[in-house]
Amino acid sequence: METTARGDVPKTLHNIAFVSIPESADLEFLLWDLQDAIAAYAQLSGTALPRQVDLEADDAGCVADGIVLAVDDAFDDEAMAVVEQMLDRLGNTEARVYVVVQVAHRSTEGVHMLVERLREACELRKLTWCGGAAICAGSGIAALRHSPRMGLLRRPFSEAMDKLVGAVRMGCSIGHAQLLGGSDADSVDADGMVRAKPAVPAPIWRAIIKRLGIHAQSSI
Repeated sequence: METTARGDVPKTLHNIAFVSIPESADLEFLLWDLQDAIAAYAQLSGTALPRQVDLEADDAGCVADGIVLAVDDAFDDEAMAVVEQMLDRLGNTEARVYVVVQVAHRSTEGVHMLVERLREACELRKLTWCGGAAICAGSGIAALRHSPRMGLLRRPFSEAMDKLVGAVRMGCSIGHAQLLGGSDADSVDADGMVRAKPAVPAPIWRAIIKRLGIHAQSSI
């Protein structure tokens, strides 16, 4: 697994920005799940919860020492321009950069190209790329918001997100965090990403998500 040496040095993150590009119910759900898990683990361990930073604030870039980007695999030049603006705001060579990718298409080849673009953008700004999680669930995953986090439907994604939580809490790459936690890093690919897919066959998964989505709409 390829990681930068700096990304393997643990660093306590005190101020983290969580950014969704573009804004969507699915990406917001994934960020919510991540933040909820970070808060839960902080409470269990009796450690301080990192402060959430709004990068649009005037002084945010001066204090943020970490950022989690939530993007989808329809990532284009326009989205990249927004990401670059966010990274420019950090202006901090010690800042850690993580990503959650919502994979809506059957092919996951686009994830590698997306991650490469993000990694290069970080290197140009001397920011520390630390990898992340690719959630290969298609669209509509926000329908799982009220499903049990470790139930059949959410468990594969929750386990991947928990690995990302560990990396964010340790302030290092996701692969190194696995090793520090006593696990192997076999689940982390050469891009520094862990990937998760549904535990049920694709046709059944799509039917379940569609049904849950319809139910959620009817409850509004």
